[in-house]
Amino acid sequence: MSRSNKAEMYLDVLALHKEVTGSCISCIARFPNGQKVKFLVDCGLFQEEKYQQLNYQFSFDPSEYDFLLVTHTHIDHIGRIPKLYKEGFKGKTYTTNIAVELMSAALNNTAEILSSSIQKNSKRKVIVDSSIPIFDSSKPLYDLDDVSYAMENVIGKDYNQTFKVNEHISVTLLKNGHTLGSACILVTISYKGQKPIYALFTGDYSPENMFFDVNDIPKKIKDLPISIITESTYGTTSKKSIKHIFDDLVINSVKNKETLIITLFAFGRMQEVKYKLMKLQEKNLLDKNIKIYCDGKLSYKYDEIFLSHIDELKIKDFLPKNIHQINDYNERNALLSDRTCKIILTTSGMGNYGPAQVYLPYYISRPKCTIIFGGYTAENTLGRKLQDVRDNDIFELNGVMTTKKASVHSINELSSHAKQEDLLQFLQKFSNLKLVLINHGENHVKESFAKKIVEDINPKNVAILGPENYIRIGAHGLIKSYIANNYLN
Repeated sequence: MSRSNKAEMYLDVLALHKEVTGSCISCIARFPNGQKVKFLVDCGLFQEEKYQQLNYQFSFDPSEYDFLLVTHTHIDHIGRIPKLYKEGFKGKTYTTNIAVELMSAALNNTAEILSSSIQKNSKRKVIVDSSIPIFDSSKPLYDLDDVSYAMENVIGKDYNQTFKVNEHISVTLLKNGHTLGSACILVTISYKGQKPIYALFTGDYSPENMFFDVNDIPKKIKDLPISIITESTYGTTSKKSIKHIFDDLVINSVKNKETLIITLFAFGRMQEVKYKLMKLQEKNLLDKNIKIYCDGKLSYKYDEIFLSHIDELKIKDFLPKNIHQINDYNERNALLSDRTCKIILTTSGMGNYGPAQVYLPYYISRPKCTIIFGGYTAENTLGRKLQDVRDNDIFELNGVMTTKKASVHSINELSSHAKQEDLLQFLQKFSNLKLVLINHGENHVKESFAKKIVEDINPKNVAILGPENYIRIGAHGLIKSYIANNYLN
């Protein structure tokens, strides 16, 4: 169909990220009168080493975009928002009310880290609390003033409240179990005399969350002729393959009087693990006299936000007994010399940043230690490297030849991403599914999951999002795939 056909309207969708992190989807709604409305869904930091250069440059002009929608507040979905405003974006950002609080905490912390990265004090560098890639430490992406300006333009909305962002586009935020404050976002595009276009962006999706209940999507939405842009992070992972070993790892480590290191994302995963440790204490499976240390100042702020909303959650307490905060470099060093049995919860989840930079190199060569990576670790991160080295092998770490003596485990039972069955069940909810666009996954996973959807769900069309091609969507789903070099024409 020709772009010059004035009798139709389209939505052109382009993923500006290739794989898992740096999430940013560009959308251009094109109307019969020639009007164009441009908007983004998420604007995150790249955390894979091979993509970090992309943090420092946009492939588009931010000043041309009208608004931004945010699915949730993990840094790989929001981490470049202040830079977006810094480089000319003038629109409003829409997300859930709770996400506004979480976003402020995350972005202010990020700005502090980016600013500290240009300092010469190496001690300050190793205690920063984040999973933020710093490619060029002499040029921070943004500062606290940029965050303040960005947050002035963030608008919080209630779940299931449909609101207009302009005369032709309305948005509805649907509750999502991935994290506190996360949403699936329904975008409705309307024009007189045209059938509406319905596009649902899952963001990172989960059907459930231990902290709150997730309501089913309203039937009136499930019956719409709809195109769904879905994540695929664990699109090839079956729930049957998940090994629930966390409790046993904790119990055995304490039984052997070891030091247990658990690397965690500050938001969501940290609070979940604290709750699991609390439940082990309540069942008398974890001695309350065993000291638990938490190192990661951003996680403390997130704890406060969770606790401030405790009346809205089904879990009324998640802090275990005998938990202690580590607040500075000296406390951290003192902890390293402590030979007693203990549990250390630390950021960052992938090991490359935050206090994990101190604990992992120190403990990896110690036999009386168990290390648990509680979530996804990207290629070329410290977490992935320590997992790939075989037990008792000698390897180079920070220029020092090191022998891996600690017991290292990567677990996926804590993941807040839907597995293959959950994603397929989500898609099956929609009785008039026109198109599925596969987003947010490693390339081989996206392709395999796309094939699975064709086989099991058989919607009208399935396509894979990426920066090479954009997908044109109409009221009846897929119109065509175009080469991305003419996307803005």
